[in-house]
Amino acid sequence: MRGSLPTVILAGCGYGAIDALRALQGQARVIAINPCPYIVNSGMSTRLLSGRFSPELVRIPLLEHIQANDAQFLPGRVTHIQPEAQTLTLESEAGIQTLAYDYLLVNVGRELRPIDGIQHAFTIRPAEQLVAARTWIRQCWQRAAQGDPTPGLLTFVVAGGGCTGTELMGELYDLCREMSAETGIPLAQARLILIHRQAHLVEGFSERFRRAVEREIRRSGVEIWAGRQVKAFGPEHVWLSDGTELMAQTRLWAGGFQAPAWLSTCGLPTGPTGSLLVDQYLRVQGSERILAVGDCADFVWGSRLLPKIGVYAVRQGPIAAQNLLRLIRGQPLIPYRPQATVFVCVTVGNRVAVAEKGGLVWRGYAATVLKNFFDWLYMRKLKPVRWQEFFY
Repeated sequence: MRGSLPTVILAGCGYGAIDALRALQGQARVIAINPCPYIVNSGMSTRLLSGRFSPELVRIPLLEHIQANDAQFLPGRVTHIQPEAQTLTLESEAGIQTLAYDYLLVNVGRELRPIDGIQHAFTIRPAEQLVAARTWIRQCWQRAAQGDPTPGLLTFVVAGGGCTGTELMGELYDLCREMSAETGIPLAQARLILIHRQAHLVEGFSERFRRAVEREIRRSGVEIWAGRQVKAFGPEHVWLSDGTELMAQTRLWAGGFQAPAWLSTCGLPTGPTGSLLVDQYLRVQGSERILAVGDCADFVWGSRLLPKIGVYAVRQGPIAAQNLLRLIRGQPLIPYRPQATVFVCVTVGNRVAVAEKGGLVWRGYAATVLKNFFDWLYMRKLKPVRWQEFFY
């Protein structure tokens, strides 16, 4: 009978949740918790700014998969785990609830790092912010074409580098090129500034890849302010920690992500990034009933911490799903072994991307096509999509 089945809670539904839903159908009472009835493919979302992709295209319909696999959906956020009691705390519009579990998969991702005045900037998440930013940027160009003298009207700032911030600047460049052609205002009259606190835009990859990305961004006329940190945003300004004050009517915040602070209060071991420390089976270390995957899991492979990029999270999902099933059945667990090399690709504007795989680095439209091809392959497993929407 269903009532005798163990309860498995999916605390957050990032990459891997749908794998768990499919694997556990009929084997457990599954409760899926997520703020929204969908998730967004973060690797595709930056292209909402340029309009290459639509909001509908980047969404994965979570609720449909939950219902198809006979699971229960609870909208809300997990804010605490009590491992000894095997319970967790859920906060939602209905209030605060305590739920019991037999097994738990933590997949809450990371949160955008806060900053003073963040209400004066468009943020990389949620995805709706990028749609709003696109509308605002188009309006700035149209106002400039009508002679609006507002200072900094065509100054566009992306605060935060890394792969995400760099891609965001690439999409911003494409949007500004489009608006330059539409309004007749030379693109050279606009300032595109990318501010990053590290010395290099993309860290953790080969030097050839890093240099290629920075070279392509500079080729677009973007100003890279490396080694400088944004302190706060104002209604019309960006303030840097070195005292610099920059007038800009458009400010986008992609200043890095951090593990949810509540993870460190649960009595579970955390790793260097504040995420849950997991073993080779993706179990939280010291726990027999809790697994964690994706950005909220710190996985040490050999002597290095696995980077927080989607290609690893996608591969972790099926392993975590099978291990949940094996825990229920009392079977030996399957170790997760990260792929030796990964395909990494950063779009940098004008249909150009820089890609790396196994030491090989290349740039151009072919890299963009390959990135979109992999996105299409992934998304078509989760919902009906037209391949034409992925190639531009």
